[in-house]
Amino acid sequence: MFDWLRHKGSDSVVQASAAGEGVIREVNGGDDGNWRVRLDIAHQRLKLTVPATSTLAPPDDELHPTCGDLSDGFVSTSRLAFEAKLFDDRLYAAVELASQPSKAKLLAALVDSAPIMAAAARLGGQPIRGSTETDRIIAEFLGDPRRSKPLGFYTWSDDFRRIFQQDRLLQAELDPFSRDAIAHALAVNADVRGVYSSHLDVIAKLTNPLAADKPDLRYPDGRWFFPPSASLETDLGKRLYRDRPIPEGFSLAEEMVRRIRSRAIALEPRDVSGWYDYQTWALEPLVALERMPEGARLDIDDGYRGLLADTFKAVLALTRETHVKQLECIPLGAMGGSRRNGARIAPLLTVEPIRTYYERRAVGYDFVRTVLESAGLLSSTRRLTVTGWVKHSLSDELDAITSAFRNAASVASSELGMAPAAKTATAGLRRWARESRGANGDTRMMVPVFYDIERRQTKVWAVLGWATTRLTVSFATPPVVLQIEGAPRVQFTPAFLRIAYPVFAETYVSRLLDRDEFRAHCDKYKTRTRILQHL
Repeated sequence: MFDWLRHKGSDSVVQASAAGEGVIREVNGGDDGNWRVRLDIAHQRLKLTVPATSTLAPPDDELHPTCGDLSDGFVSTSRLAFEAKLFDDRLYAAVELASQPSKAKLLAALVDSAPIMAAAARLGGQPIRGSTETDRIIAEFLGDPRRSKPLGFYTWSDDFRRIFQQDRLLQAELDPFSRDAIAHALAVNADVRGVYSSHLDVIAKLTNPLAADKPDLRYPDGRWFFPPSASLETDLGKRLYRDRPIPEGFSLAEEMVRRIRSRAIALEPRDVSGWYDYQTWALEPLVALERMPEGARLDIDDGYRGLLADTFKAVLALTRETHVKQLECIPLGAMGGSRRNGARIAPLLTVEPIRTYYERRAVGYDFVRTVLESAGLLSSTRRLTVTGWVKHSLSDELDAITSAFRNAASVASSELGMAPAAKTATAGLRRWARESRGANGDTRMMVPVFYDIERRQTKVWAVLGWATTRLTVSFATPPVVLQIEGAPRVQFTPAFLRIAYPVFAETYVSRLLDRDEFRAHCDKYKTRTRILQHL
């Protein structure tokens, strides 16, 4: 049938030309150009199927960077959605550039009201003189990539980066002093107040209504200058897990799909909706096709249904990225209780708390020192590296590395509550971590451990590279609260740390590789599975 329809003539759907006829499809042509087919397709129903596995790309497969040469002429929903994404980014970017001069003037009029306004103006590129408090605000903000790192099209240029950081800083809740001072400055200057209100009105439409629980300074209880915008997904997250742990395997996107299908979430825009609500609403057919007019004409299998759901998630994610600066991104999964007026206390770890390891490494260096001293080599020896002799004596280098481990043991002991650390230990560990170049060294290698006679292969231990994971640190037994000032309610919460670890493998190889060969092999095959498969 497919080959028959790939003729050299024309194929079109037209309105009925005779009474009683439905929607007509006309197929004209053929190799000899002398045939035509008219089809009434008013009641046809199409079945769409895909293999169920097509919704899950193999995790080790290398993916194509674009879809440009993959369509074979077929225009998919995804292709159109990606085209729309490119357009949306350009549109939003143009609006951001156009509105920045007005925002810059607004901030310039308020720089003397509170340090955070001066900090935002400086981040936005204005030549504002710094102060100790302004510098502190900027340093704290830039030190938190979750808040300050530009994403999406905001990485296109320095102008966009500055806009992103300027506005994101002002999405933070204001302290009482800053809130009162900025509100007063707005109250006494009608022109500035008008610019402020107009800007908030625009972003509430360009993205979405401002988060209801983060009132701006136009309201008596306002505590946010540029509040973020709400969205269906963040509202759902708040309802489900704002004050309780998130269960293993929870997927917000999957929960959205489920609730849209069950009609627990309505996507139809409201009078107050912004562009993002409309963009989300447009995606509803991807997860509730049977409710759409075209659904009655289609018979789809679970594989295709899954593919549409995956497309919904991907396109929603792309849409969210266009609005990334303005949309609310909240922490979820708290242990419970209100965040307001609470002292949230998490464990403090600046070094992984393996104290005995650090102590024993230092003891090992003491032993080496004794050996070298006994042999008369310590004072006259320097280390030799690939690039030549090092500048410092071996004795000096031993002092440095031994001190680093002892300082680590001291800091770990302190953070575990075992014994206080000397200030010199804390400062010394920080200085060593900052100045050490070892973290940039390539440690990938393989080393033989035995040769298997029967298999005629060598068993090796190999370090394939590094990966990261999240380390959650919480209190099994919380510390005792001895004194509270300001009457906040103490809340003990987990700390979430990113920890790097080397990826190890034990495997058989037919040929041993030296460092350079092995590292080239790892660079070529990239993933753990492929590296091991091709050894």
